[in-house]
Amino acid sequence: MVNKNAVLVIKNDSDEQIYNVKLTYTSSKEVVEIGVINPKDKYEHIINNKQEDSITLYYIDPLGVEHKENAVGYIVKGMKGTTVLIIYKNDKSNWGVKKESVKN
Repeated sequence: MVNKNAVLVIKNDSDEQIYNVKLTYTSSKEVVEIGVINPKDKYEHIINNKQEDSITLYYIDPLGVEHKENAVGYIVKGMKGTTVLIIYKNDKSNWGVKKESVKN
């Protein structure tokens, strides 16, 4: 089955909750409030691909530090496919995001 949508998957690969997770569309100003993503859990979002845009991811780690990441740099009208953002905490307790693109 071919996916006709563009999908953004946010995975919390850490052993801790992340808070105040939200996505912000740059051009349309749409804000998607996700809230908490539990450890080893994920959230799937259907990307609004009706116009050109971009998406920024915001989240707060357990220490209360806000993080801002470029989630999708450029949305082409009618875009398809899946982008996976993996939020992780490394062995030095630094938070980061890895991005993977999945062809559908």
